Amino acid sequence: MTQSKYTFKIISSFILIFTTLLFISCTDDPEVNPDNLVSDDSNANTLSDSTETNTDSLSLGNSNENTLGTFSSGVFVINEGNFLSDDGSISFIDSEGVVQNNIFSENNASLPLGDVVQSMYVNDTTAFILVNNSNKVEVVNVNEMKLLHTISVVSLPRYMISDGDYGYISEWVSFSDPGRISILDLHTYEILDTINVGFGAEALAIRNNKLYVSNNFENTLSVINLSTREIIQTIPVGPSPSAMVIDKNDYLWIVCSGGYNEDYSLANNGLLVQLDANDKVLKEISLEMNVGGKLVTNVDSSILYFYSGTTVYSYDLGDESHNTFIENTSAISFYGIGVSPDGDIYIADSRSFQSLGSVYIYDHTGQEQAVFEVGRGPNGFVFTSD
Repeated sequence: MTQSKYTFKIISSFILIFTTLLFISCTDDPEVNPDNLVSDDSNANTLSDSTETNTDSLSLGNSNENTLGTFSSGVFVINEGNFLSDDGSISFIDSEGVVQNNIFSENNASLPLGDVVQSMYVNDTTAFILVNNSNKVEVVNVNEMKLLHTISVVSLPRYMISDGDYGYISEWVSFSDPGRISILDLHTYEILDTINVGFGAEALAIRNNKLYVSNNFENTLSVINLSTREIIQTIPVGPSPSAMVIDKNDYLWIVCSGGYNEDYSLANNGLLVQLDANDKVLKEISLEMNVGGKLVTNVDSSILYFYSGTTVYSYDLGDESHNTFIENTSAISFYGIGVSPDGDIYIADSRSFQSLGSVYIYDHTGQEQAVFEVGRGPNGFVFTSD
């Protein structure tokens, strides 16, 4: 299959998936007009009730670890919400196991966060919440989740990463145009420039002054020199490349979710791809299934974790294949994964977006420790500590 035909097939598949989401989205919220907020948007929202759960020895933290005030020693849960419903939200689970839901709206005069909350990135005491289908990034003071600014000159934003004084935001832009990277001034919140990359610009990683962008509607990575802000290489990998991590040896790993057959059925050809320090492909681990687009490591970056359905798989560096790590027969559909510095593993269950989502917590051996109810469609985590 040629690259153009492959790209067309992947884009068509994403349009089909989003059309399906349109039909399963079913909640409507009343409009409100909050005052005294630095925001370009005024949308709708309903507030979720907090759920309190007690756990023993719940340890939280992350590579995106920060010292916070009100929301300290816990984990932020990014809840995507139903497509076209403006019910995306952020939950917070503190170190005592107490859940606070809808914390953005509750701290900003009931302002709705928006439609498809894709991700959240924390830089020092500022958090950037990327709201995909609302085409905006909400900038908040992470100490109290107070809105500081709304960046509204983005198109279908996905993820963010930073280096020095600059942030880098991946954007799909549309289903018919190449994706791009927007360069953000972290002090003024101004978009300084954009860099066109491949279709479906998705996950981001920085290594050796280079920015890596997975082009999810293709089978490529774009590599950008951060000094010149130019693409210096386009690397073929596997179908639908998504999340990336850097292991203990400074090798870059990409999870490729897998493609589709001519009838749009799953091709079951997901991959783990390893790049060395010179961006050469060292290894391709065939997964023999389609997998989720999330990839994380354990504390010392020696084990990779990813999932398919309601099963989490592990891959130890140097092995030839992956292993089953966690199987959860009570869950409906895993949708996100995170690992704390203490080694606890957090799994988000979207519950097919038909009810509020769940977060399962496991220890490093795969034993379940706790489960919490959060917002609709949880898809990721940001950990904090005192």
